[in-house]
Amino acid sequence: MSVDLRSSFLPGTAAASLDLPIPVPRLDFRMSVTLNPKVSLGPGPFGQRNWISFSGGQWQATWGSGVVVPGGQDSQLVHPETLHTWLETNYLLQTSDEPPAYIAVQTSGWRTGPREVLEKLFDPVLADAVNPSEYQMRLNVKLETGDERYAKVVNGGMWIGSGARRGAEESIDQYEKLYHDAMSPVLA
Repeated sequence: MSVDLRSSFLPGTAAASLDLPIPVPRLDFRMSVTLNPKVSLGPGPFGQRNWISFSGGQWQATWGSGVVVPGGQDSQLVHPETLHTWLETNYLLQTSDEPPAYIAVQTSGWRTGPREVLEKLFDPVLADAVNPSEYQMRLNVKLETGDERYAKVVNGGMWIGSGARRGAEESIDQYEKLYHDAMSPVLA
């Protein structure tokens, strides 16, 4: 269903008449992260706080590949009633080049869905049987490096991620949208 949002703006304004490019995301890389057991910090003023460190992983992109360096972390804030979970992660990617490049990754976003499904995701054994289509894990992804071989690709880019949990592993697809493609449709 298409909605004409421009008609609600005053005639003659840029918002009422300007055709803006529609971002077209494309799958740019996939990552698999292995997780250590959850450390619960207990209930706080905003919900249950959990800390999960990364024991490693691997990644493959259109522009490189490598491993997830052990020691990254996922900080979770779980709403006590819905179990909707705010996720924030910080970790490093190491490229397979010689010498390797290092790419810092920061993500933030939500894991949402029916409470009975989200309950299973907190148990690695039960999480393995949950179909990723039963819940949503959506992330904003920021990459950064000082390595000249990757700086033009990752610094200043925009990615959105869609993820899933399987046992003690999370898999995340990252979709990139850097610039408007000339062939992308525009709002008319």
